[in-house]
Amino acid sequence: MTTSWFGIEQLMDRIEHHSSIGLIGIDVSECGGGLSSKFRENGFDWTKWLAVSMGRGDLWYGDEIAGHLWLYAELPAELGDEDGDTYLRSMAKRVKEAIVAETGGAAIAYASPKYREKGIGYAKLQIMHADRIKENVYEGIVKATGQIRESLNGHRDWELRHELERMLTESSIRSVYQPIVRLGDGRVFGYEALTRCPEDSLFDGPLSLFRFAEKSNMALALDRLARETAIRHSPALGSIQKIFINVTMSIINDPHFVSGQTVRWLNEKGLIPGQVVFELTERSSIDDFEAAKKILAHYRSQGYEIAIDDAGAGYSSLQSIVELSPDYIKVDRSLVRMADKDEMKKHMLRTFVRFAKKMNIRTVAEGIERPEELRLLRAMGFDYAQGYLIGRPSENPVAITGAVPKV
Repeated sequence: MTTSWFGIEQLMDRIEHHSSIGLIGIDVSECGGGLSSKFRENGFDWTKWLAVSMGRGDLWYGDEIAGHLWLYAELPAELGDEDGDTYLRSMAKRVKEAIVAETGGAAIAYASPKYREKGIGYAKLQIMHADRIKENVYEGIVKATGQIRESLNGHRDWELRHELERMLTESSIRSVYQPIVRLGDGRVFGYEALTRCPEDSLFDGPLSLFRFAEKSNMALALDRLARETAIRHSPALGSIQKIFINVTMSIINDPHFVSGQTVRWLNEKGLIPGQVVFELTERSSIDDFEAAKKILAHYRSQGYEIAIDDAGAGYSSLQSIVELSPDYIKVDRSLVRMADKDEMKKHMLRTFVRFAKKMNIRTVAEGIERPEELRLLRAMGFDYAQGYLIGRPSENPVAITGAVPKV
């Protein structure tokens, strides 16, 4: 099909009416052992075929070079970068499926979801000015070609990306819940929701899963699913009990983080925002504390509470406590472990408690595994406790009433 370089002329015409456009690349040599003969005909009209076979007018031909078919796709204007990538990836797989089906390899394509991910690449074009369109397209080609190469070479990141996408599509992550008890009477104050990977996952745990999601621009989608799963499968809570949900400041600061979604899930479970504690984790640092204060004030005005996790594990968590004045401080297990035998740890723990009481902040000691640790923390005046000695994370935790050892 004769066209200008990568269909630039038609792209410029389309941009006048639709500014959000992505580029899709497909290694057609991967499509069921070779293309159908009609696809190889000189001057074959790919744009017309896409419109007829897929019923879409928002996809059109760009170019075909070195066995790679390049298409353009109009993106819904409201999509952000992450959702735009998800949209393009889904569209690329559907185009590949249609090509394979036309070629006679439908059974192969549809039987193996992993196969459909192989040999595709995509990029949202950052088109700002007409004089930079060619440069923008080239940047998109480089990005998409790298994805194609990764998938064909069996690169580990490609396998992990496919695994993460499958988790998101199938909602296959789980939530387990670890009890947090009042040290005064041993009753369950609430539960921390912890994400777990499905069995036989390529990820070695939730930490590597969330880190990869951040690197792959899928952190928001994973966080949204983790929040939904945590709330929908949470244990039955009393009216004053809480559920602690891990979030990062970068997620809660994202304009696509919709608190209304959380409220809807809470309503379905018969809960209210006042029973949710957003637990800020250390996966990303806070660069602008003034902006963070305004964001957290917005969520607090709706009834949510804020906890700083892993206090004492690093400088950033200590600075977060001073700057953000959280409702809870969760003291890291590294300070709790064997604290009864370590004078320096005892001193630091007492400092946390005294400071928190002066600032009207409640304290949670994490990682308690020994009766001696529990005895020490109770004597120091900690408000709440969490750890294996009290209860292990479980999908269906047993309610604890006065069960904390009175040691």
